[in-house]
Amino acid sequence: MAMTLRLSEADDRLLTDRARTENRSKQEIAREAIRAYLEDHNRRIEDLEDDLALARYSLRRELGEVTYTPHTEARRALGLDRPAGQ
Repeated sequence: MAMTLRLSEADDRLLTDRARTENRSKQEIAREAIRAYLEDHNRRIEDLEDDLALARYSLRRELGEVTYTPHTEARRALGLDRPAGQ
């Protein structure tokens, strides 16, 4: 999908200077900058999702909705404590 990136004159000059300095096209530099921005944005969203999950768990724990099952009881409930060969 093609898209047009509209830059101010100052930004266009900076992009042109960088392209000339790095001996690359303006389009290549712009693509790289957009890709880096999107990757950073995605990382921030993932971090916020992690924070939300921890906050939800903390709330459930504070409300008494979190329960723990002892290891032996969990194995028994899953049928994992049968002797070998059965």
